[in-house]
Amino acid sequence: MGRLTLHSALSRGRHNNLDLMRLAAAMAVVVSHCWPLALGPGTPEPLETLTGRSLGGYAVMVFFFLSGLLVADSAARNRQTPGRFLRARAARLFPGLGLALVVTLGLAILGGASPSPAEALRYVLRGLSLAGMEHQVTGAWASNPYTGAVNGSLWTLFHEVLCYGVAAALVWSGALDRPWRAALAIAGVALGAQAAALLVPGDGGLAVKAAAFAPLVLTFLAGVAAWRLRRSLPVSPALAALALLLALAVHGTPAADPAAVAALGLTVLAVAFRTPVVHLPGDLSYGVYLYGWPVAQTLVALIGPVAPGVLAPLACLAVVPLAAASWVLVERPGLSFGAGRLRHRPA
Repeated sequence: MGRLTLHSALSRGRHNNLDLMRLAAAMAVVVSHCWPLALGPGTPEPLETLTGRSLGGYAVMVFFFLSGLLVADSAARNRQTPGRFLRARAARLFPGLGLALVVTLGLAILGGASPSPAEALRYVLRGLSLAGMEHQVTGAWASNPYTGAVNGSLWTLFHEVLCYGVAAALVWSGALDRPWRAALAIAGVALGAQAAALLVPGDGGLAVKAAAFAPLVLTFLAGVAAWRLRRSLPVSPALAALALLLALAVHGTPAADPAAVAALGLTVLAVAFRTPVVHLPGDLSYGVYLYGWPVAQTLVALIGPVAPGVLAPLACLAVVPLAAASWVLVERPGLSFGAGRLRHRPA
């Protein structure tokens, strides 16, 4: 296939499998959540038992790595027009989220929830705020194993927006302009996030957010680093395989997490740019991510006790129409508006 750099791969425009990778990751999150939704909170799925990390956990890492790569690229292209960058990010995130909050609240009400008007409004507004997102609504799916949880997937959106800010700050400040400066800046942010996770006191909201942010921003920064190295970074299945072997070799050591993130990122790039392209009719990944949890909850309520292995394919099939409607009716028009009628690449 010849040598292919990440810069050359990205210059192909949409001739890649990035949308397919994100859709696969979103479906993996839906599948992973079917174990606790079918059997109750805290139920591990098979991959988590085997490796210590759930399928959904790996899928979120894929999302954040690709987000780091594409958002850094977007920030660089809009370095002189930061308003356009911010508008594009908001247009990608909030129209779909706003509709999902209303629709999932309606599904929860059909599933037995009985929120007061004030609680319903609070659920939507806090969801749009990201930082104060609520997952519980009074009486939602009271007979299901995972009682009351309306949409447990959305917690990552707060961290994703923080990462957008990190990428923009690194690019616009010039911190990535020189190799040594970029290495220090990326390492500094990653170490700072890890220190915050260890040092923020208590077990309340801020401590929980700091602990969750550290591994997510590490994966996001790997995507930013890949973008910074794009002109020399080869997209190579052999390099990805070597990175996977190295990650296995250092498992259980302090280098385990960075090695795993690097291996995952190189593998994602190899699959996205080195496999035959599958052209999708739209980018359904965000809609699948937004609706997967409440769709699975609804299926459990309708079917009754169900094995996770049965629930997972049913949920993956049932979520597609909602995701497609979200893309066609809200997300795609929102992206056109956010891009100011210029060409865009969703990230």
